[in-house]
Amino acid sequence: MEDPTQGRRGNGLQAADWGALVDLDPRLSATLLARLAEAGVAAYVEPALDADHFTRAAAHPDRPLDRLWVDPERAEAAREVVGAEVADLTALLAEQEPGATAHGLVQPVPHSAARRVLSPPPLPERPTPPPGPAPSAVDPDEEFRRIVEAYGKEGDDPVPPWPVVEDVEPPARRVFPTRPERSGDQGVPRARRRTDPPEDALPDWVEPEALDDDGHFEPPPPPPLPRLAPQKLLAALAVLVGVLLMFAPKLLLQDRTDFVLIMGMLLTAGGAGALIWLMRDAPPTDSGPDDGAVV
Repeated sequence: MEDPTQGRRGNGLQAADWGALVDLDPRLSATLLARLAEAGVAAYVEPALDADHFTRAAAHPDRPLDRLWVDPERAEAAREVVGAEVADLTALLAEQEPGATAHGLVQPVPHSAARRVLSPPPLPERPTPPPGPAPSAVDPDEEFRRIVEAYGKEGDDPVPPWPVVEDVEPPARRVFPTRPERSGDQGVPRARRRTDPPEDALPDWVEPEALDDDGHFEPPPPPPLPRLAPQKLLAALAVLVGVLLMFAPKLLLQDRTDFVLIMGMLLTAGGAGALIWLMRDAPPTDSGPDDGAVV
């Protein structure tokens, strides 16, 4: 006997065994259970589950469905009841929409979904589409060519498809000064080009050297480079000699001894101290006895 899961709804009749007949829309379950009870067929419904072919794991279908279980010994009577209800439902749907059927509302049970699956009654097929030419696929190249050809053409419709507030006058085109092209084209003006010289340009026979100087600015010559004081030069030389004595005495033809190392340290320290001393702020060159003060 099939053990029903939670959510079972029966019609009050019991049976020794159960078989899955159809999967149906939950809105039809109550009506079918009542009709089967009137025919004396034990039945119940439960949420439909589909089993995976490989893992055998149960899963709900894409849309909620109820699975109708009936007594296998009364399977023929159950098929008659379900078939009659499907026919009535198809007739009702056809009145509202011509060509509509109950396809999808009542479906056969997949053989892998239950341990025992009964043969369903005749069920309506999927409705055929209305006769007519099949929609053809739009060629993107042809559609693009049509749009390009229609660009810039005046429409035949007197009412434009855009809002009236967008009907604005185009901006006035800028008109450049004109002048004759050549001596033989006197009186035929043409627009100025960007390569044309400005109207106030000098004639070709005027040399720039012949023009009067109207205050052209010439920058003064740059100041001479500062001369390095002899004291700073000696201090920098002492630092260089001290570094060589400490790290590379062979360059000065000296052996690496303690005396040479000490001399290098003293020369480096003394030269660095002298450079720092000579970098102190000096008085301005225009300083005098009164330090520039005016009484």
